[in-house]
Amino acid sequence: MTGIYIATEDELSEVMAYRLIEEAAHDLSVSVPMRAGGFGYLKNKAPDLLKLAHNVPVFLLADLDTSVCPSALRENWLGTGINLPDDLLFRIAVREVEAWLLADREGFAAFTGAPITQIPATPETLVDPKATLLHLVNRYGKREQKVGIVRRDGTNLKQGLEYNLQLGLFVKDKKQWSLERALVNANSLSRAYHRLRELDARHSS
Repeated sequence: MTGIYIATEDELSEVMAYRLIEEAAHDLSVSVPMRAGGFGYLKNKAPDLLKLAHNVPVFLLADLDTSVCPSALRENWLGTGINLPDDLLFRIAVREVEAWLLADREGFAAFTGAPITQIPATPETLVDPKATLLHLVNRYGKREQKVGIVRRDGTNLKQGLEYNLQLGLFVKDKKQWSLERALVNANSLSRAYHRLRELDARHSS
């Protein structure tokens, strides 16, 4: 078993990284998780992670957010003309990891009680997947979901105190969030999954 470092922006992304490794990389196990301060922390750490990946596998997972495209974000973080080590898996969720949760339309509909017709068929085309997720939970979710996942700030919906906890449990539970179903509706998720499988194959015993 080979140890792998994971670097993520937030708790929910970290849970997603663990789930992906669990399903795609049977010869890799998380040795060091790095998550200390969101987008800025991860961007500042990127050059160090690039160097680290010459010695150990590294899975860096970031949100695209408002960047034009994944390539532009990678260049912004690491510079142009950089050859990434084979053991650096730098994957970007389009536009946020919340799109990957919504990509399992059947699972998210069952989780919230929302009609499946209200779950976007192409979540990666959403400008703000998190806002869509909060709206769906606020409109259709069970009481404990509305109280924990959503917080009202005037007319705006914000992340509630149990946002990461409840959604993290959703992602961890294979009976609720299906990676297989989500892969069909999220290309950036599919790419991350298949690249993890390739990385795992290189380190298989």
